[in-house]
Amino acid sequence: MSILIALFPLFLWLSIVGAIIYFIVRKVKRSRKALEERIEVLERNQAVVKDKNEF
Repeated sequence: MSILIALFPLFLWLSIVGAIIYFIVRKVKRSRKALEERIEVLERNQAVVKDKNEF
């Protein structure tokens, strides 16, 4: 029982660090997805501009 009480702060800090890492990874995934969507839109717009310049 005393071992469990002694390890409680360790588990607490590990869970806090794990939660922080989880939220950072989630935010990075969202940001990357948004950037990929923006890049696709820009590529489409660039293709349209190139097509207009050819005529």
